[in-house]
Amino acid sequence: MSDTIYVIGSGKTVDYIDPEFFDGKNVIAVNEAAERLGLYNNRVAKLITFSHYHEETFKLAEKYPLFVFHTPMGDRGFDGEPVVRQRNVVFWNHYPTHFDFDPSKGWPEDGILVGSTSVHGAMHVACRMGARFIVLCGVDCGFLDGEANQAGYQSGNLASGDVSNWLARWELHLRLVKQKLEQEYPVKIYSLNPFLNLNLEGHEWTRPVLSSRLCKVCGMHCADLH
Repeated sequence: MSDTIYVIGSGKTVDYIDPEFFDGKNVIAVNEAAERLGLYNNRVAKLITFSHYHEETFKLAEKYPLFVFHTPMGDRGFDGEPVVRQRNVVFWNHYPTHFDFDPSKGWPEDGILVGSTSVHGAMHVACRMGARFIVLCGVDCGFLDGEANQAGYQSGNLASGDVSNWLARWELHLRLVKQKLEQEYPVKIYSLNPFLNLNLEGHEWTRPVLSSRLCKVCGMHCADLH
């Protein structure tokens, strides 16, 4: 891959990016983001997919056998081994994280970090592939016009549950992941704004609120650790 890799998440801003923008670019799509954008069909992007969900990865890998899919050894980054090993699926070693990322818990020298969102693993895979620049697309961690996901997106924790809490936790964890990756690799991490500027062309942005019962440093139940 080239020195710039685009990591595509599922945030609502993706709906304002023409899929043709990714023509000829190096792309790591997260979960089902590439399918929603039709990137498996036109094959114009240099595309791989990362998901920390095994079931979703295996279904997509079977459906699109000409593409390569990456996933951690343990489903969602937990302990364990894969129950299926398809030829177009790459498995990465990792520390079990249980929906968290704490850089003080060790560093996977021969693998990748896996955190509370598949975006974390996708970013680390990009680093392992030699990216000098990572451009995040649709990694919004908030609500655009009241919506958190691109149209038709279903996978992951935002399909149900406390959406605001998950988004707020991802925002906290994403900052930790960026800091750690930029320490470990000669990489810079940015985000793509599909609008003219930070005024968002009149769209309304809402920042998620973390529940008072969760730590404001890491987003987890760890009040005695900080």
